Amino acid sequence: MSTSTSPHRISGPPHRVATHAAVAVLVVESDAWLASRLCDLMQSEPGFRLAAAAAEAEDAMSMARRERFDIAVIGHRPPTESAFRLCRELKRMPAPPAVVICCARPDGVHAACCAVAAADALVSIHDCDAELAGVLDRVARGVRVLPAVPPGTRAVLRDCLEPAEYALFGMLLAEFPAADIASALRMSEAELESEQAALLRKLETLPATPPARS
Repeated sequence: MSTSTSPHRISGPPHRVATHAAVAVLVVESDAWLASRLCDLMQSEPGFRLAAAAAEAEDAMSMARRERFDIAVIGHRPPTESAFRLCRELKRMPAPPAVVICCARPDGVHAACCAVAAADALVSIHDCDAELAGVLDRVARGVRVLPAVPPGTRAVLRDCLEPAEYALFGMLLAEFPAADIASALRMSEAELESEQAALLRKLETLPATPPARS
């Protein structure tokens, strides 16, 4: 099964969920109708359980600090609600969950943001009913399901990013370990975190580019 943003870059396993118990899912979505839809799906899908739901990123982080979740499903609603920034915060936790990001129209910029935020999957909100269960199953098995960053987006990034920023993006896209990136760029891991956050903010200001297509 594939999502609407195929072809996918699949790698892993960056996150492995235990299979002997139901997979605990945190839903983060501010739209009440969509949140209900996602929660209903989690409650009806065999092998998964809705562990918690939050409308705001702050509430989601508070829940994640108190309880262990296997997967977080996060709605992306720019500019005020960034699933990518919440994803980065979750991924900095000692035992981070896998993160599936849902947005209205996944495109090349979203794919680039996924690489910088270390997201595990990107799906279209409009395809949740048909696609999300299959994506969650793959993510629960430690597989990353992400769209390729299309050539058009790469060209835009080369034009708008500084050489050091584009080098950082390339290494994050290739999933280099943080220690290796910091060493290559001659910075501390704390400095790398700061540069990664700044790069993500810059990417989120870019206009949409065409999604990857098969």
